[in-house]
Amino acid sequence: MTLAGRLVAAAATLAIGVTTLVALSGPANAAEEVYPVPASGAWTVDGRAFGHGRGMSQWGAQAQALQGRSAAQILDFYYPGTGTATQPASTYVKTSLVTYTPASSVTVWAPEGRTIRMGTVGSETFGFTGRWTITVSGQTVTAQRRDAPNGAVTDTRQFTGVFRMESLDEYGMVIAASQGDTSGRWYRGDIRIEPTSGTAFNVTNSLPMEGYLRSVVPRESPASWGAAALQAQAVAARTYAQWKVDHGSALCDTTTCQVYAGRGTANAAGTLTASNEDARSDAAIAATAGQVRTYNGAAAFTEFSSSNGGWTTAGGYPYQIAQQDPWTGSAPGDTVSRWTASLPVSTVAAQCPSNGTLRALVVTSRTGNGELGGRVLQARVDCSTGSRTIATPAFGLRSSWWRPRPTTPALEQVLVSSSAIDHGGQFAIGATPNVPLSWTLTVVDRSTGRLAATVHGSAQSGVRFNANWFGTYDSPPAGASPYVGPGTYDLTLSAQDDAGNQAAPFRTALEVRPPADPAPQAEVALRGAGSYVPLTPTRVLDTRDTFSALGGGRRADVVVAGKAGVPADASAVVLNVTAVGTSVAGHLRVWPAGSAMPNTSVVNTDPARVQASLVTVALGGGGAVSVYNPVGTTHYLVDVLGYYTTGGTGARYTAVDPVRAFDSRYTGQQLTDGAPRTIDVAAALDVPAASLSAVTVNVTTTRAQGNGYVVAYGGGGLPTTSTVNLQLGADVANRAVVPVVNGTVTLALKGAPADAIVDIGGWYGAPGGTSGALFTPITPTRVLDTRLTTPLGPTGQRVVPVPTSVVPTGATAVAGTVTAVNQTAPWTHARVWPAGLPLTPTSDLNSTGAHTQANAVVVRLGAGGAVAVYNDQGTSHLLLDVVGYFG
Repeated sequence: MTLAGRLVAAAATLAIGVTTLVALSGPANAAEEVYPVPASGAWTVDGRAFGHGRGMSQWGAQAQALQGRSAAQILDFYYPGTGTATQPASTYVKTSLVTYTPASSVTVWAPEGRTIRMGTVGSETFGFTGRWTITVSGQTVTAQRRDAPNGAVTDTRQFTGVFRMESLDEYGMVIAASQGDTSGRWYRGDIRIEPTSGTAFNVTNSLPMEGYLRSVVPRESPASWGAAALQAQAVAARTYAQWKVDHGSALCDTTTCQVYAGRGTANAAGTLTASNEDARSDAAIAATAGQVRTYNGAAAFTEFSSSNGGWTTAGGYPYQIAQQDPWTGSAPGDTVSRWTASLPVSTVAAQCPSNGTLRALVVTSRTGNGELGGRVLQARVDCSTGSRTIATPAFGLRSSWWRPRPTTPALEQVLVSSSAIDHGGQFAIGATPNVPLSWTLTVVDRSTGRLAATVHGSAQSGVRFNANWFGTYDSPPAGASPYVGPGTYDLTLSAQDDAGNQAAPFRTALEVRPPADPAPQAEVALRGAGSYVPLTPTRVLDTRDTFSALGGGRRADVVVAGKAGVPADASAVVLNVTAVGTSVAGHLRVWPAGSAMPNTSVVNTDPARVQASLVTVALGGGGAVSVYNPVGTTHYLVDVLGYYTTGGTGARYTAVDPVRAFDSRYTGQQLTDGAPRTIDVAAALDVPAASLSAVTVNVTTTRAQGNGYVVAYGGGGLPTTSTVNLQLGADVANRAVVPVVNGTVTLALKGAPADAIVDIGGWYGAPGGTSGALFTPITPTRVLDTRLTTPLGPTGQRVVPVPTSVVPTGATAVAGTVTAVNQTAPWTHARVWPAGLPLTPTSDLNSTGAHTQANAVVVRLGAGGAVAVYNDQGTSHLLLDVVGYFG
């Protein structure tokens, strides 16, 4: 419950409750208010109140305080018939911290370096220090200690049942969502982890009532308000919490209950850096210590809302009465007791039975209390498919106290300056308004649906105006170009009169041409014999954020060195490159900046889907890699997975026959959003966990129920990156190099449920080890293109020699990209394996007919320094490009 506006407790309020469904209605009766559908697409409504109106009006309490009334008088007015009692100072409350639920883990540490007491409730012990990351499996709670964010695990403990943590004298604990967070919320009292099922758990905070109020009161009523208003808020909040406790109802930290945010924000050292408490609110709590409002000897249900609009609303208790409130609406700064808003026709039409067309909105009854006829008790939507009656509708407005008014403004004689502009060019929409208007021009990138720019202005009646856009986007990051990249942009010119009546918007599409390529970087010689350093997957570029799609025939340079943990002297990087928002089918090429562009691709672009591929590429001039798009426009994402260094501090690579480490199809449990899976790759490889720093895996998604993606990562918090995307009705694979933590990797899904398969193709040993192979990047080279010969038929195989001019004799494995083109079967897959050995049982690339698809491969060289390729269904052309080798 915040002042800015909430409908508390059981009053759910902004939802729309359907009570009856009847046939097409006849004429409205005389008492009904009929509002036909406006041509503008929205009604302008005048409204009163913010919230349900039961109990205390916070703005009314402030007005009374400013007029010298006491807290007792305020409470007597809003809760008539209740009395005052004092509860013991030892009263405790428990709040569910919805902020951290659901979560795969939380991290907790003591404020100000205090000693921690923790353990199963009733069996806690003192003497613990450091940061503890908590995870749950069933009823088992695992706590792992670190001494710093993203530090090494120094202690692991397990407990069964409800797990409790506190510092001495319940001074409080700090909690954060991720073990890498450098700050968290400091909560007084204790923190409890309550397992539910699987890996899920609830986080709760138990503390004395008075400490709890120190956070709630300033969240509900500004601490700058009058002392009496704050004291009344303290008593109302205390009583509300006590009623919840007495009735076995859970308290939470959101607007569903009372807003609670703990003592404040603390840094990694446990020092308070920002307080959620205020001395003025504390004084109000102390002045009313223990006071609650009671009715018949029990705590009253002291609901409250931001504003009652001038009349309180009757509720289900004798002290919840409807009465005129002469104070609400009179306090300086009150903008929520009286308001004007737009009610879209689409919002109301959503209530039509069977998706019918809305004909009219009819208000059938009101309370009769106050202006505008009072709150709406019942309304009806008359539609082409019948009528539906709705009780106390709010339709997403601030309250159920509203009344529409007509809308008539219009934009006339609308013309556009052009249908396309150059990068950084100017565009204008000219129009003549029929009444004085304020207007807004919005620009949306069609490929992503993101809002690029908003321009505002005003115009006089009959006076023509231009709404200009200069090809820029709002709030560009420091150092970034302020101009949008190429592609199609949807522009909407909307307008309203002084009363808020909306004109019909004008919409048009505009093409932005691509800019020239950047100046070329200096060429950098390739460096070989690199060892690998895995990193937490980190996104270093998302062109959707800067509206910088890559145009056809255009190159962009992406600086990687110095970002995401990649040092300036890295010899090569491992990236995941994703193409999204593509206009036409094509591909992307990636190579060291400054070098000649290769004729090989790394990922194919497709308007129908998001496609990603692992890319291993040497760093070029300026620590950058170049990206080229031959046709159309596309957005792309670049995630850093790790890098190679010639300093010998990284890990060496050992290629193995593919090992299937995970297949959810045989567990009967698809991956679901919010339920990560841990995969024991050390056991799958039969290698000691301490010997593993990373693994090369092929992650395949199948049987997806919708859109989304899967990310493979080492552990800890979920990265803001993706590994492989979901495609309804198709199998999608992508290679990844994943850090190994304690012998395991983690697989998590965001979006619709899907199955996933993880095949291991090799592993990196401990940093600095001498066993295994080093990596040498080469100029990307195509060693197979069956389009120049014949395609592979069903179950077709072909041996592909890798010339010694491409990789030297003695190389043990090659890294590259396999691409399927012109597949005739609805779906097929390709395999790549060492020549001379039996056909590998695992796939490397899943593809569907009519879609060119690619995936990275890392494969051992077989007999004669060759590899073999295989196509499963129909005929398919296969391409194989080599980007480097291990040896």
